[in-house]
Amino acid sequence: MKYIILILITVVLQNCSTKIYLEKDFYSNFTLKTERENFLNKTVNQTIKQSFSEPLNDSTESKYISAFWAMELIQYHDTLTDKVIKYCLSDFFNRSLEFQRALLEVIYAVYPNQFHQEAFELLPRLNNSKLFAMSVYYLRESLSVDSLIEITNQFEMKFMTAKKDPIIRMLKFDLQTNFRNNLNPPPLIDFLKHKIVDEKITIYSLQRLNRNYPGLLIIKKPDGKFLRDDSGEIFSVPQLARAISDLPGFITNGNTPEGIFSIQGTDVSKNVFIGPSPNLQLVLPFEVKPSIYFHNKRKESQWNIELYKELLPDSWKNYLPIFESYYAGEAGRNEIIAHGTTIDLSYYTDKSYYPFTPSQGCLTTKEIWSEETGRLIESGQLKLINQLNDLNISEGFFIVVNIDDKQFPVTLDEVKKIIEEAER
Repeated sequence: MKYIILILITVVLQNCSTKIYLEKDFYSNFTLKTERENFLNKTVNQTIKQSFSEPLNDSTESKYISAFWAMELIQYHDTLTDKVIKYCLSDFFNRSLEFQRALLEVIYAVYPNQFHQEAFELLPRLNNSKLFAMSVYYLRESLSVDSLIEITNQFEMKFMTAKKDPIIRMLKFDLQTNFRNNLNPPPLIDFLKHKIVDEKITIYSLQRLNRNYPGLLIIKKPDGKFLRDDSGEIFSVPQLARAISDLPGFITNGNTPEGIFSIQGTDVSKNVFIGPSPNLQLVLPFEVKPSIYFHNKRKESQWNIELYKELLPDSWKNYLPIFESYYAGEAGRNEIIAHGTTIDLSYYTDKSYYPFTPSQGCLTTKEIWSEETGRLIESGQLKLINQLNDLNISEGFFIVVNIDDKQFPVTLDEVKKIIEEAER
């Protein structure tokens, strides 16, 4: 009988134990040096050059789109791509909407200054708000703000539905307030003190407005205290919220939108660029119905701005930038998660966010892999997931907030006093 009891106790303890992920247990063939060399060679010679050697038509559009994305990923261009991109812009209105969007994205990401005249000539004929906004943002360095506002007003008059379009709303706010050059958010402490829902965690990703610099993730427990590590220090993980395109967050494949996401547990991606470390599943407003977003706390079947506003502290309710996640969801963005990375860091050695890797709009932590063994050496992602497993809470809210526009990474030292004051 005592052996049966011992077995039962052992089973109970095993079920109650926290799963701890160790770096040495994670492997990715994609991170081996030979695989990375093969991938880069194939990307340049096949995905890009071979695709661009074929005439552009309806049947080859998909190859060109893949080439555009590859150029962004590895930050690549040469005389061939320069010539092809210029031709594609001249053939813009003969191509599909998907092709047009991918083309504007690649010039935004890879050619920030080269095709302003071509983009300007597109504007009068554009009738899609997403393409229009991408073109306007691309032209910020060559046209005055007043000119861009006038062009946007003309677009709005031409297409009356634009007045209700979330992309145009955010674009006009950006142009009219110039908030990206005059960031003045409400007090951060109000957000850190604010309790959204009882018995749920709140994760904050404190970011710079300029997403070329990594931000910092911290976790507030249901009791209002911020999670600490074994040494008693506030737990934090550096996190990048930059897309490879660097487009605004309310546009497809743009930076992670500022605002509130709902945490929906963890998962493991099959995407070779994300890798095998567990990721944090996030959803935007409109991506799921309110009851799922609010963890079954709401009966409403349709989204409206007041539902989202209820999540905000009073001082933030009229600060439009924090609504970017709401309007991004309304505009159709989805599948934004917090994950690790297996992308070759060498593509970005000259970038201010190195050794982080950008994404297509998700939040990424730093992961270092051995090119000899394919094993994970260092992972901010496992550090995060292990802490969440230890808390044994899989639901809550995830808040991305731009705290300022300083030109260096967010550090714990600069926000520690505010966090401690919020706890008191």
